[in-house]
Amino acid sequence: MLFSPERVLIFNDPISQTDALRQLAATLETQGLVKASFADGVLAREEIYPTGIFMETHSIAIPHTEFEHVNQTGFAIGINRSGIEFQRTDEPDEIVKPEIIVMMAIDPTCEKVAIIQSLFALLADKAQVDYLCELAPEDIAKEFTNAVITR
Repeated sequence: MLFSPERVLIFNDPISQTDALRQLAATLETQGLVKASFADGVLAREEIYPTGIFMETHSIAIPHTEFEHVNQTGFAIGINRSGIEFQRTDEPDEIVKPEIIVMMAIDPTCEKVAIIQSLFALLADKAQVDYLCELAPEDIAKEFTNAVITR
């Protein structure tokens, strides 16, 4: 299952980016989708290639790492109500506070480009992002599942 309510975390209280990424990665590891090295891989990659994406009206983040840390494709989603900061992908000196964090664990057999395109289509509209941020984890997982499967 690409998306699961157990892998949707809502961050209401202040938390560091590192702790948030570790918690998201732990949900993937608990379900056997990634190796124990995944979280460290995501954190190391984030330092070199930040994943905060500014989209004019809102921001998202799509942290990930290399295939070697992945057993099976899956995603963890963080709803960022606590103001977790990410450096921007295109302007690393600038900070964004993404409303939604989508942690990708993609194995080499998966069509990465198609998945990323469908994620961007889902998350491009601020009203849609605001709507997603108000849903329960079960409904968030359904919305993401429908967006990726139907595109």
